[in-house]
Amino acid sequence: MNRKKPINLRLLYLYAGGRQKQYEDYKKGDAPDMYLVGLNYMKDSGIDATFFENRLTEFLRKISFNIIQLPVLFRLRSCDVIFSGSGLLTLFIVKYILRIKNPKWVIYNTYLSNLLKRNKKGFKAWMIRKAIFSADAIISPSLAQHEFLKDAGLSDEKNYYVPYGVDYNFYNKKVSVPEEVSGRYIFAAGRDVGRDFKTLVEAVKDSPVKLHIATFPRNLTKVGELPPNVTTSFYVPAKIPALIQNSEFVVIPTIPEKKNAGSDCSGQYFLLGSMSCAKAVITSARATLADYFTADKHGLVVTPENVAELREAIMLLWDNPGKAKAVGDVAQQQVRDNFTMEIFSKKLAKIFHEVSAK
Repeated sequence: MNRKKPINLRLLYLYAGGRQKQYEDYKKGDAPDMYLVGLNYMKDSGIDATFFENRLTEFLRKISFNIIQLPVLFRLRSCDVIFSGSGLLTLFIVKYILRIKNPKWVIYNTYLSNLLKRNKKGFKAWMIRKAIFSADAIISPSLAQHEFLKDAGLSDEKNYYVPYGVDYNFYNKKVSVPEEVSGRYIFAAGRDVGRDFKTLVEAVKDSPVKLHIATFPRNLTKVGELPPNVTTSFYVPAKIPALIQNSEFVVIPTIPEKKNAGSDCSGQYFLLGSMSCAKAVITSARATLADYFTADKHGLVVTPENVAELREAIMLLWDNPGKAKAVGDVAQQQVRDNFTMEIFSKKLAKIFHEVSAK
């Protein structure tokens, strides 16, 4: 019998975007808990975890994304550890200017590599670097990010690597046939601007493959006119499991990492969700996906922005559904063994306790 540990640590989550609706949707079963980054599992490890979001933070969000977390300055005594996916300005004030030792501040790194690469000179670059290196710990969900920070000078005692986890049960729940598309089709989805749907659409143009894409309109502006075998819909988390489960396989096209656009981790959530559903995956080569996905074992890896190579990979799996299924089954086991949200959350909790004790 598993018993929850007594609460001995207070943890405050500072999310990069609004989470109140996502938290409510999660409780209703309409969204995965991945967006909560382990919050709902912390009590199992003796941690009282809450997240900071109110009318003031939402008002500040409308003014500037950079000042959303400033009100946390009045909440510092209410927690032992702050866990943030953003808030570098507030971190800079708390840790670099005011030199406040407690609470400890832990960054969840989904974007720092691209941020540092885009800002190499000037005051902004200086402030970003001082804020990042003032953190008490940084947790990266890929070895590539972990090594980047090490090369940038972050000490080993602050630099943690924890592979991300997926809400396995959410993606494997029973679903109905999706309304958005019917028949045989392949599926692509994603919210961040690191997706390369233009190359994907070109790859299936004039082919027998039906493609459906779920995303935000901003990510389709460069695609142009869609061919008749391509359909799109707005990205709605509750609808993603059905679209994955009923597809032949999944494609995750991302722009080259050297362009430093979007999240460092573009594709991670969708990759793990698709693997959870026992789907073979075709991805663009990307260092931040390499920890979760082995080429030719869990799917196929292609060169970014290479239309011909992507088309060849798509046709290989489209014409060989047995191969796609076999690869998908292996991918699903990979997630069950290594990348569930429960596994991820336990590793996070251990780090929070370690950092708090320093």
